[in-house]
Amino acid sequence: MSKSASGALLSTVEIDRNLKVPLYKQVENFLRGLILDGILKPKQKLPSSRELAEDLSISRITVKSVYEQLIAEGYLKSKTGSGTFVSEDLEFFSYKKLKSVMVKPAEVEGKLPDRVDPINLSKATIRYGETAPFRPGLPALDRFPIKSWNKYLFNAMSESGRYNLGYGSLNGSRDLRRSIAQHLADARGLRVDAEQIVITSGAQQAFVLISFALLKAGDTVWYENPGHIAGRDVMTAMGANVMPVPIDAEGLDLDYAKNNFDIPKLIFATPSHQHPLGITMSLARRLSLLKFAGNNNSWIIEDDYDSEFRYRGRPLPALSALDEERRVFYVGTFSKALCSAVRLGYVVVPEWLIETFAKATNLLGQNASPITEAALAQFINDGRFAEHIRKMRRLYRDRRDTLIEDQIAYEALLGKGIESLPLSVYCLQPIERTALVLGFSGVPRKRMPKLVKKMSETLRSIH
Repeated sequence: MSKSASGALLSTVEIDRNLKVPLYKQVENFLRGLILDGILKPKQKLPSSRELAEDLSISRITVKSVYEQLIAEGYLKSKTGSGTFVSEDLEFFSYKKLKSVMVKPAEVEGKLPDRVDPINLSKATIRYGETAPFRPGLPALDRFPIKSWNKYLFNAMSESGRYNLGYGSLNGSRDLRRSIAQHLADARGLRVDAEQIVITSGAQQAFVLISFALLKAGDTVWYENPGHIAGRDVMTAMGANVMPVPIDAEGLDLDYAKNNFDIPKLIFATPSHQHPLGITMSLARRLSLLKFAGNNNSWIIEDDYDSEFRYRGRPLPALSALDEERRVFYVGTFSKALCSAVRLGYVVVPEWLIETFAKATNLLGQNASPITEAALAQFINDGRFAEHIRKMRRLYRDRRDTLIEDQIAYEALLGKGIESLPLSVYCLQPIERTALVLGFSGVPRKRMPKLVKKMSETLRSIH
């Protein structure tokens, strides 16, 4: 058996009574560190609580509390009549050895799952954190109807009994699915049964669900280039061969894809408002895409991320509204129309895949908050959502025109402290066009001239 830990060793515990960290926590952290670093060996006996308390000039109750916690965590064991020992279960554990292995990633190359590399290379996290002017995809947070929304949240909490405090329905709130079905009929010419709608925690979860349910390693995906970053990256992580399809004046270049790539299992498109170039897919191209998918047993994801904000004329009917063979997965989100924190989106799926997607939702992290779902359903039913969209459409048109009409914007599209995204991050391979993508909807009109001027001055300073 290993010899006992001496009082001299444990008396080196550094206790600072001026710290906000409690004494018991300081001693606990020190002992845990000695064990993890291999200084205190498995089966080694520790001083009694009385001895250690005297050595450290602290109360015995404090030491006993420390020992009890470390016993509970598995670092120590107490033997009646013998004392307290470092757990023998740690016999083969070497924290120092583990750390030395972890600091050399090259040595584990080829030993990690294939999914690790594409996850690490993903650029989708660039939108997290604090927001700055001109960040793409950001709604007008300064105009979000906070007071009204809070009322609906409060009602969802207080009027529903205990149901909304649980996990809710796998597919999402029935009321919300009915509200969305009615909204799609009114705004997008899309006739769907509420049962076909699966509520998600945003559009990205919908892309994950579709990829998880339909794709296997080696499947070909045709993906708009440039296109949605996170959707592309999750399909790559699933092991799919994601092929970059260029965008022409009519949208996704179908002829290019047919001539250069294998038949796809899945095609990703943003036909109503191409992301990030803003092109609307022509009717002829939509019909050709649907015909191709039907003839080749391919599926289509229609990402209709901001169709509510068309500034000339009414929004075009969704691609899915033309789909007679149920080849299209229609994906929508409320992040662009309301705010990202609402964390609600949805996907319309073929009838025969409803149960599959419901169970996949459960496997991948269950669904969104039933409270938020209930609040949003009533928000839509009371006409508040349509009212907000009308207000934001006018506001965004005004902000867009201010940006476009400002001549400085044509000379300066990059600024110090001004957030934008290079077009290249949306691309799987280089394209001839180079640009910076700016989002205008989250920037108040009165701030734009000064911000654009700042961008212009910075550009001139680096040339």
